Amino acid sequence: MPRCWRSRYDGRLMTTLPDALRAVAAAENAAIYGYSVAGARLRDRKLRGAARADYDVHRAQLQAVTAWLSDRGATVPAPPPVYELPEQINDNATAAAFLTRLEEATAAAYADLVAVAAGSLRRAAALALQSAAVRESSWRGKPVPFPGLVGRLPS
Repeated sequence: MPRCWRSRYDGRLMTTLPDALRAVAAAENAAIYGYSVAGARLRDRKLRGAARADYDVHRAQLQAVTAWLSDRGATVPAPPPVYELPEQINDNATAAAFLTRLEEATAAAYADLVAVAAGSLRRAAALALQSAAVRESSWRGKPVPFPGLVGRLPS
């Protein structure tokens, strides 16, 4: 089963626009699935509300990515029916850690898209990267330098 929330990026940049768009779609699908799982395990009402709002953002972003792909004559690959969770999610802390990793993976996919896109698509991808970075820092509790590139820059 796919483990899209674990960084599937090993420093390799998605070098073609269709590959980068498909990677973004895969990250968005994983985020939608992950938020539905983790959100159900959040005990705090405020955190559940934040997770629901983030879930809705990912659903809207997937629609945008689907349109970007179809505008280029490509289709979104079907998401897997289920994902393997990297760990047990049973409380606010483990859910927040999991959602942080989801947003990190989503930001990484958008960073790759920014690198290969141009014009209005690059701008939209940069805004989506910014949005993922804000969500990531919210779940992490602090921002990180170079969101979307965590673990991908040389030491």
